[in-house]
Amino acid sequence: MAIAIYPGSFDPVTRGHLDIIHRAANIHDQLIVAVLINSAKRPLFTIEERVALLTECCKDLPNVTVQSFDGLTVDFAKKCHATVMVRGLRAVTDFENEIQLAQTNHALMPSIETVFLATSIKWSYLSSTVVKEAARYGSDISQFVTPNVEKAVHEKYSALRTAGPSL
Repeated sequence: MAIAIYPGSFDPVTRGHLDIIHRAANIHDQLIVAVLINSAKRPLFTIEERVALLTECCKDLPNVTVQSFDGLTVDFAKKCHATVMVRGLRAVTDFENEIQLAQTNHALMPSIETVFLATSIKWSYLSSTVVKEAARYGSDISQFVTPNVEKAVHEKYSALRTAGPSL
């Protein structure tokens, strides 16, 4: 049984991410969406919130599970007995970074293969950063995220605005 992981920060999960998740789930026996705990970033959502949002978004995909992890992605892959790492590509600039990561991961764990899926053209411009920036200023983000994520993003920014000017 081929197990694949799709790692990322998913802060928040977008329709572009979900496009990759659905397509990867169709070509692998099991897909683990691996939510990275990245101490170098200051996420909008906690790791628990990101896992919960993704779990809700993926509830109709029986071969998809969502887990959080800390540390090297290859170590998480090894722990999960994954042999494939799925990465989404939006543009050539993504490829330059992703190929370097894929080669490093392969050097660290030769049994892991990286599979690149080109993001559907419909979502090629979309990133979590774009979603957060639009939502921060009150824009409609419903075309970029699912309803549960849209609600969570707007609630988060509303709470932050209430908390003070540290946005």
